[in-house]
Amino acid sequence: MERILAIRGLKTYYRAKNRIVPAVDGVDLDLEKGEMLGIVGESGCGKSTVARSVIGLIDRSYTEIAGGTAVFDGMDLLHLPPKEMNRIRGARISMIFQNPLTSLNPVYTIENQITEILSVHTDMNKEEKHRRCIELMKMVGIPAPESRLKDYPHQLSGGMQQRVLIAIALACNPDIIIADEPTTALDVTIQAQILQLIRSINREHGMSMILITHNMGIVAQMCGRIMVMYGGVCVEEGTTMEIFTSPLHPYTEGLLRAIPSIADDKEELFSIPGTVPRFTYPVSSCRFAGRCPYSERGCTESEPPLIEMENGRKVRCFRYMEKEAAL
Repeated sequence: MERILAIRGLKTYYRAKNRIVPAVDGVDLDLEKGEMLGIVGESGCGKSTVARSVIGLIDRSYTEIAGGTAVFDGMDLLHLPPKEMNRIRGARISMIFQNPLTSLNPVYTIENQITEILSVHTDMNKEEKHRRCIELMKMVGIPAPESRLKDYPHQLSGGMQQRVLIAIALACNPDIIIADEPTTALDVTIQAQILQLIRSINREHGMSMILITHNMGIVAQMCGRIMVMYGGVCVEEGTTMEIFTSPLHPYTEGLLRAIPSIADDKEELFSIPGTVPRFTYPVSSCRFAGRCPYSERGCTESEPPLIEMENGRKVRCFRYMEKEAAL
């Protein structure tokens, strides 16, 4: 397959009072053309920061890209001038945010908000932009698009608002769409509809997608490959089948055990003990050691590297260093 995005050693640090918080601390990621890649992990693990770093949506007043590259079409997105980044963002790489109420402007009509991106990135005239808006509304399944274009966001349901965000992301036929928790604010029935829409866009238009979520059920349904993040780093990566049938990292095991099952009659659901600690740069231990059932003394003395196994899977755990050395 053809690689469309290659991230190497991405480091994004937050400055908080007298300390540095490594929100993303050396992440590598490859996205293939037409692929849907899932990034999973608890809140605060760095999933959204990876996406925002790549498309230049971090707040530079307290956030720093401390290292790494993100190569797209021969360009390093992390070091592009703002003017160049503005040409790419929205046109070639788009993002679907998790809360449409905070992403849509309440004082502009739906048509105004879709045509804004068309005005920035295309030379369409007024009639062409109007036709494109109708086409996009139909594409994302919004009925009576002519009248809906005149509506304001508060006149639409949450599911319809999210469809409008997807229409805006699709407006310029981007190469990559990043969906950041796109169904968090929706009820279960509408979630299923939005996920079906995203999947059909991926299949019919061949767009590469990164799906960011904390929901393991969603990535099982949607993605062919998964990267599991914890504490700002990748702790495991593999195909969806591999991750779900034979998880390697203790954190991945915990996430899968926490999924409720209708086959098990349990009074209490499993949860990973402890809470996500607040890390300060530099980190000198395994980030999961304090919550890991297999933790040993060495886990608190140094951080394990990300190991690539023979079958191409990746895992960050000292237990697999010993296995690889024995081969």
